[in-house]
Amino acid sequence: MNKVVHFEIPYDDQGRAQKFYQDVFGWQISKFPDMDYHMATTTPSDDKMKPTEPGAINGGLLPKDPTGEHPMIV
Repeated sequence: MNKVVHFEIPYDDQGRAQKFYQDVFGWQISKFPDMDYHMATTTPSDDKMKPTEPGAINGGLLPKDPTGEHPMIV
């Protein structure tokens, strides 16, 4: 079985979602250039945004729409 390598969490309110995940989990949220997408860095990562801790994953936050109303695990 393949391992989980990424997650995506849809939001209705980007500012509210960003504040929640930063405050509750200590994640760093940064806007992805030229996209309506925000990277969620959950653990120390290298310059390519890959976690340096074995088994750890990062993910993203994106606007909720009809095709993506629920969290996705990739």
